[in-house]
Amino acid sequence: MDQKARRAAITKALKAGGAKARRGHLRLQAGELFWYVDVRADSPAPSAALTFEVGAWLPAAGPEPDGGAIDCPLLADVGVGEDPGQATVDLLALISPVGDLAALRAFVEEGTLPGALVDQQLRALLG
Repeated sequence: MDQKARRAAITKALKAGGAKARRGHLRLQAGELFWYVDVRADSPAPSAALTFEVGAWLPAAGPEPDGGAIDCPLLADVGVGEDPGQATVDLLALISPVGDLAALRAFVEEGTLPGALVDQQLRALLG
């Protein structure tokens, strides 16, 4: 499956999971928290590996991100793997239940998204 078809499968699965377009990015609202999911390719080649850029934002953490996941106070990269549709379903199952500050705190403390970057303002909110 080429990059275009994999991206289409990801977009279809995200929308089926409840993600809606906002400022050119797909985001999923879970309670008071918003999850942004963008896709980055390692190169322009049709067979390039894809990575989910996953960002979490809540209004208490500052202004709404203009640039999608990359501008969120929590950012993590998650590999897409061989089956983009299933990878998207798995990602949604992972992030959808996290809808408030307490759940996000536990999510970060447990290291559910390895390598996640958390900015200072969100870190202060997480306590």
